Amino acid sequence: MAVAARTVLAVLERFGSTFSEFTAAFDEGQYVLWLGSGISRDRVPNVYELLERVLEHLRSNIDDFDTDCAYRTALNEVLRLVGLKREELDSIDVSIAVEDWPLRERIVSTLVTKYSQVLEVTVGDNKPEDYLVWTGLDVPTTYGSPDLEPDVEHYCIAILMLEGLVTSAVTANWDGLLEKALNELTPAFGSLVRVAVKPGDFRLAGPHIEVIKFHGCAVRARESETEYRASLIARESQISGWTEQPQNRSMRKHLEMLYTDRLTLMLGLSAQDANLHTVFAAAIQDLARPWPGLPPAVVLSEEYLESYHRTLLKTTYGSNHQGNASAIAQSALLGAYGKPTLLALVLSSLTEKLSFLIEHEVIAGLGSAAVKQLQIDLLSLRDSAASHADPENSETLEHSAIVEFQREFLARLIDVANLVLTVFRTGRMPTPDGRIYKPLSDRPIAQAIHGADFPSAQFGRLGVALALIGRGLASGDWSAVPGDSNAPDGGVVRLVIGQRDARVFFVKDAMTSMKLELDGSFDDSDGDVLIIVADEEPPVLSRSPKPRFGRNGKISTGRFNVASNLADTDSADDLYKAFRQVGGF
Repeated sequence: MAVAARTVLAVLERFGSTFSEFTAAFDEGQYVLWLGSGISRDRVPNVYELLERVLEHLRSNIDDFDTDCAYRTALNEVLRLVGLKREELDSIDVSIAVEDWPLRERIVSTLVTKYSQVLEVTVGDNKPEDYLVWTGLDVPTTYGSPDLEPDVEHYCIAILMLEGLVTSAVTANWDGLLEKALNELTPAFGSLVRVAVKPGDFRLAGPHIEVIKFHGCAVRARESETEYRASLIARESQISGWTEQPQNRSMRKHLEMLYTDRLTLMLGLSAQDANLHTVFAAAIQDLARPWPGLPPAVVLSEEYLESYHRTLLKTTYGSNHQGNASAIAQSALLGAYGKPTLLALVLSSLTEKLSFLIEHEVIAGLGSAAVKQLQIDLLSLRDSAASHADPENSETLEHSAIVEFQREFLARLIDVANLVLTVFRTGRMPTPDGRIYKPLSDRPIAQAIHGADFPSAQFGRLGVALALIGRGLASGDWSAVPGDSNAPDGGVVRLVIGQRDARVFFVKDAMTSMKLELDGSFDDSDGDVLIIVADEEPPVLSRSPKPRFGRNGKISTGRFNVASNLADTDSADDLYKAFRQVGGF
């Protein structure tokens, strides 16, 4: 079994080696995400906490003066699921809180694997069948509250969806955190995203992103209890009978089609529910997965395999699993949980888009060797960013501290990406404190370049500029400080070496540069500013590639034109020398 990859850098290394086929297919948009409670574990209570809450709800409502108390009867039924001895059951003192029970850990841990049976327990004849779900778990507040905030996983998935790399996310989660992250990151949420909770939701045409919530949605149930409460799936009878219910037929067929036709990446999903296994088994009957086969049909964002994961793989590969179980398991087990996996996917996918565009733009002029060097330099920049995604000495920190560090990193990454692309495209600074994400492209890059209006050449040159910065970082020629949308005159990045502290702006053309200057983001007489322009500029605005510092007694803004320098140089080395010269480094 491979060593667990617990940092973003470690996951990226795996993407470049044993899981390179997966990464390439992911960047082509071939994978569907299947999501479970693990992606929300730091925002909503886990199953252990929820079951303890159910026990406490039953215990605290016991009427000591009612010998036929429904809550006492229900609690005893739940406790019998644990398999305690009679004397152990008799030793439980229901007059004290569950958290103080001597047997609490053993009881709740055992019930975690039987959560659907616990929630199936009824409380008297007058309470609804889903009483322990709706009231015991307090679904409207626990999962449906508008105050819940998305976490790293939800924002990363939202970014990957907006970048067109994930068109479908299937989730067993009741919370609305992924939808909230998407809604925060794009003002076009209503026209871009289809949230399917009921079969009729699939009839909504137009949106090219879909979030499929096959176990229901607490947000909608909170807002419209009459319509959506019954759609919340958690009890054993619901799970075991889900695939046979006529009202679920359309949803089931949609899930089967996704599992049959597309590749699967599972994040935070145990895949132990019976209805999921039925869906997967039916899907594979239509189109069995071959072995050997690359890219892998199923990738599990887990550190180790549980029995239900092995069952899933056996179901997926059918007769091909026999004799190939170890190899199949190795192909599926990524060895990393959701946060590092998704952060790595965001960094990797954005880098690969730019890397593809560099090749698309540069190879005709400088040749394949130069392209390869620039792509290596771009990877250096990616890895430099990834090195800041995890705190130092994380093994000595509490989980909560690590999570908070990663949240701050992602917030910074979103801000910087928005800053770079907004300035590059428009010559305007983004709105301060606005968490908006405008994708590099809204589809896989190999498709995007065929769009009539997609500026592939300009973005390719942006990729070249970023690669040059990455080369300087890797060689120690400078350090880099990311920009901040709250500091509009600070550049999109600062390059620092000795006494030189250059505020750098990327712009697509001369007009964009002019807008940026007119907005007051920089002054043309400021020698500490470097403007990197993607396109050729009109002769009147052209600048000599030679540095002007100290040559005519006048200090002015440095200006590096990517298109011109690509045309005037013969190699990646010469291009880098020209960049250092113009930048005054």
